[in-house]
Amino acid sequence: MATGARILLCIPLLAACTPPGAKTGNAGDQAPAQPANEAHCYLQITQNPPMVVDADTFPGTPDSLYIRMDLVGDLANGVYNWLPGEKDHMTGTFQGSREGNVITALYTYNAEGMTGHTEVIFRMQQGGLQVATGEMTGDSIQVFKDKSKVTYSTLIPEVPCP
Repeated sequence: MATGARILLCIPLLAACTPPGAKTGNAGDQAPAQPANEAHCYLQITQNPPMVVDADTFPGTPDSLYIRMDLVGDLANGVYNWLPGEKDHMTGTFQGSREGNVITALYTYNAEGMTGHTEVIFRMQQGGLQVATGEMTGDSIQVFKDKSKVTYSTLIPEVPCP
């Protein structure tokens, strides 16, 4: 047999000798699937009652609460802005993780010129989101004293993300 013919016969044999774990280029070999990225936005606007000053009546100011939550697998991050009509605005970001429909995160915010850090817990529901409240403890970072005793807000409606 000629040398060229021997080489042609050896090529398929060499191709079959792939080390274990090496990529073979078959259609069934794919990179691991990346977790889906989900964006959820929530907005609640409430109108405060009118204010009466002497003989004048002024319309109430609106309060707004906006949360944008980006989820990638079990990781969560986003924006959390509480903007009351009067004062004490809190704007900031959070990062944390999701377990089922509950997100636990660290919220870093600015309020009246000061920066603070506090634990937040959100519960995702059909059509909206609830925010946990409860007794907090800690100095530089406030955390829930007992997560089993938190209560949840009324449902903040989900809205399309901008």
